[in-house]
Formats: sequence, C-alpha cells, structure tokens
Amino acid sequence: MKLNFFKSAMVCVACQLTAALPCSASQVAQTPQVESEVSNDSAEDLFQKSVDQIKIHDDLIVEAFKQTHDGWSSDEVVLQDDLNEKFLQACQMKLAEVGVTDAKPAALNWRLLALRKAGKLKVKSTKRASAKTLASVSNESGDVVVQKNAEIAALAEIAMRSMQDKSKVSSDRIMTDPVLRSEFEAMVARLNSKADLYLTRKAAFQLRKTRRLQPELISRLADWGRQVKTYAIDDLRKSVDAVDAHPGVYVFRDQTGYLYIGQTENLRKRMSEHLEDSHNASLASYLKSDKDATVELHSFDPESRAKEVRVRRAYESELIRSRKPRFNVLP
Repeated sequence: MKLNFFKSAMVCVACQLTAALPCSASQVAQTPQVESEVSNDSAEDLFQKSVDQIKIHDDLIVEAFKQTHDGWSSDEVVLQDDLNEKFLQACQMKLAEVGVTDAKPAALNWRLLALRKAGKLKVKSTKRASAKTLASVSNESGDVVVQKNAEIAALAEIAMRSMQDKSKVSSDRIMTDPVLRSEFEAMVARLNSKADLYLTRKAAFQLRKTRRLQPELISRLADWGRQVKTYAIDDLRKSVDAVDAHPGVYVFRDQTGYLYIGQTENLRKRMSEHLEDSHNASLASYLKSDKDATVELHSFDPESRAKEVRVRRAYESELIRSRKPRFNVLP
C-alpha cells in the first residue's frame, strides 16, 4: 500500500469519528487491561486535589529543591531514587510546618517539573549525567551504558506506550507518580529482567523531550471498546483459544523494540496463523527461534467501527508510522 492511501484513510476515519463520537477523547472510558488497575477517575481526582492544595506553597517546594538537589537538575531529582526521596522528605517537612500533612508524592514531583517549566526554580545545575556519571548512578561501566542506549530506549518506549494506553495520562505523570512509575518499571522488567531501571526512566524522559511518545492520533479520537492485552509468545502458544475472536490490531515486540504490526478481523485466527507459520518471512523465522517476545493485542468491539477494514488499516498505519517495527515493509 502507498503511504498516501493510509494517510487519506486515517484522515477520513478521524474526520468521521470526530463527528460521530458521542463524547470527547478525554471522556473515553478507561481501557481494560490484563494488569490490575485502580479507578482512574478517583486517582486523578485525588491527584488534582493534592496539586491544588500545594500550589499556594510553591515557594516551599523551591526551597526543598534548593536544599536537596546537590547540583542536579529537577529532572534528575525526579529520576534518581535517593535524590527524590530526600526532596520529598524536605517538601513534606516544610509543608507540615504550614499545616499541610497529606501532600502526595506525585503532586510534589509534578509541581517541581511545573515550576521548572515555568522558569521559577532559578537554580543552576552543576552536574550532568554523562556516561561516567550514569555508570556511577546505575552501577554499570561507562562503556556498557553507551552500548546499551538503543536497547534501553526501545524498552522505555514499549513500556511507556503500554502505560499510556493503560492509564490515559502523560509520560510526565507516570514518571512523577511513584505508583505509576512502579508499574512502568514492572513492565520494563517483564521485557528484560536485567534492565537498569534508572537508565530506562531517563530514556523515557529523553523520548518525551524529543516528542517520540506522542499518543497516536487515531487512538486519541476513538476507543471502539478497545481492550489491550499482552501475552508472552510461549504463553500464547498454549492458550491461543483464549484470545478474543474480535477485530483488532496486534503488535509483536521484544526487548530490542517493535517487530511487526498488523490488523485483522479475527485476532484469534490471525494469532494461530502467525504462530504456526507467519506469512511474514522475517517474523516467521524469528518466532521459530528461542528468543523471548511478547505480543500486544488491541481488541475492539465487533459491532464498533473497527469492523471496517479501512478503519483498522488507518489504526495499523498510524502505529507503524510512530513505532517503526523492523519487520514491516513501510508503506
């Protein structure tokens, strides 16, 4: 297929969806996932309440940062566990003095980044995370850190996009909230149990700054009763019958990045075909090896617009464009 066909299809679908959807993108129901979830609405309400409570004490947050940053930037104070713990403790002590005793760590970290973006920290960083300092923080050698950059970026992107699909919040929210960040790190560990979590967090921040983590357009416009589930390939071979026989899009991936993305009217049937003998020669060869891989299944309501092949192709095309799987022939 030509790229302009996919772009046209995506634009057409997006326009139709904008007119047809009964609610805005921000009102779309939270996507069901394999992992357990808390109520997103109540969690966000509590978070926003805490942010509003501490905003009037921004000067105390700035003081806590000055007291604990040790020459590092605000990003590093959020990313490095020891620094973040000291910053949060200093914030909570200062806020307690003015009667605020229940400030949430997520809200404190969020306000710190907001103050930096607004130019209100006015504290010069004297330390920078070079390969040598990264090695010190992460307990790796400098050479190993440099060599792992591409792999770490791939892990960060996969885990962060999965979290964004699940939680419907930004990458900054995920990194500043200890609970969400723990879930992100658990996803990273499932992809690569030996991954350095600090370096992966840092890579996620760098991807955010280069806008590589922008949510795909079409996924922001429609939900179509979407459910996103992730299976290890070995587990899927044993339980492919448990996969919904629904229309959807599937994303093969491993710790090095995205492998192959496709769409189908029946996810169960297509997964069986790929596992038996994929029509994609590169993917077939890969799946026959002993390498670890997972597949992310985006399953849609059979009665939704996703039953139309052009709608699924638009969704598939947008994922291919943004995630660049190596076994796809790019349109």
